[in-house]
Amino acid sequence: MNNITKHIFWLSSYPKSGNTLLRSILTSIFFTDDGKFNFNLLKNIPQIENTSNLEFIKYTNSEDFENIHKLEVLSKYWQDIQSKKNLEFEGDFIFIKTHHALIEFLKHPYTNRSNTRGLIYVVRDPRDVVISLAHHNNISIEKSIEVVMNKKFVIEWQDPMQIFLNRKKPLSYLSSWDFHYESWMENNFECPQLLIKYEEMISDKFSVIRNLIKFFEFNYNFNFSNLDAKINNILETTDFELLKKNEKKYGFSEAVNKSFFNKGVTNQWKNKLTKEQITLVEKKFHPLMKKLGYKTIYYNNN
Repeated sequence: MNNITKHIFWLSSYPKSGNTLLRSILTSIFFTDDGKFNFNLLKNIPQIENTSNLEFIKYTNSEDFENIHKLEVLSKYWQDIQSKKNLEFEGDFIFIKTHHALIEFLKHPYTNRSNTRGLIYVVRDPRDVVISLAHHNNISIEKSIEVVMNKKFVIEWQDPMQIFLNRKKPLSYLSSWDFHYESWMENNFECPQLLIKYEEMISDKFSVIRNLIKFFEFNYNFNFSNLDAKINNILETTDFELLKKNEKKYGFSEAVNKSFFNKGVTNQWKNKLTKEQITLVEKKFHPLMKKLGYKTIYYNNN
């Protein structure tokens, strides 16, 4: 993309770190008058890694479209996929969700400062991530730990229209938990950025909402009306137990294998992981865990 439009506001996170809860809060702030959340609002913050965003390649280069599952092919189109023309939205910017690491492949950057208006990154204690990821993907804790440590970890793109039903899907490159964080938070975008911890959204959602509002007021001169009532409604309608109840009642398109909203708690690793599993995660991620304030209990390398 040649023009500098800064039309994307990124919401990035490692999987099962609270991105959906953040989207629930943001859509209630920006896309309602009263702050009352419902699942349909999430359509206002789409995930970029959706096969519907690849349709243009089918008509511009059919050979590449047939080989779009290969990273060397897909990476050529990252910027075109993110173009304002391809995303087709109203207004001057759009919130976009991604789990993709901020990498460069064959000199093709995943995204750049020309596209990027801002960034919110959500991080979660990796010891809890492995539990939630295991539940979400229906895999063992041991396998989940291998996944979050794997620098070559990839996941398939969403394919809601089943465009790739009988063929290989394009892949999102996630890498390991620490690499993913560092790739996004050590960028050169020179734009407003905010780090949110999943644990804060669970323990003090009110403060998180207030900080989000202040972030957009200060950096983008947004004016929000009816804030007190709006915040109260956001707190009520994004309550985890209510989200879980509504998923069971109405369904949720982002659920895979099992229910999407499982526990919505913190520090479950203390009872769910063995001493050996905790030590393995802490030893691998100790530097970043220490930086983020996640205290280790079995591994300490000063």
